[in-house]
Amino acid sequence: MTDHSSMRPNFAEYQVIVAEDEPMATKLAQGALKLMGFRRIFHAADGLKALKLLKELNGDVQLIVSDWNMPEINGLEFLRAVRKTYPNMRFVMLTGNANKDFVIAARQYGVDAYIAKPFTPDQLRQKVETIFRL
Repeated sequence: MTDHSSMRPNFAEYQVIVAEDEPMATKLAQGALKLMGFRRIFHAADGLKALKLLKELNGDVQLIVSDWNMPEINGLEFLRAVRKTYPNMRFVMLTGNANKDFVIAARQYGVDAYIAKPFTPDQLRQKVETIFRL
């Protein structure tokens, strides 16, 4: 048997952007990420600020957790902009409205995972572990 624990990414060194305009959802996402070991968590209250933050960090971001419904530019537009420059950026979308059209649109733009709101820290952990193939 091979020991895969050494293969596990060191989340403490990863940089994460949480793009979310609702304070409660932001706290929940940040708390869940901290429980997973992430330490460098940046917050943006809308998609435009999140894009600016991504540029300020020179794209040195390993995960984006973004709300779908935000002011300025929404999660889908943010995802589209991210994919243009960073095609392999890991991207989790949160949505209060996970209907079929949403799922199809998010998949078309290359979302890695999506979570319906309200979500639990455990759901976020499972999705993140899946996209990092843990």
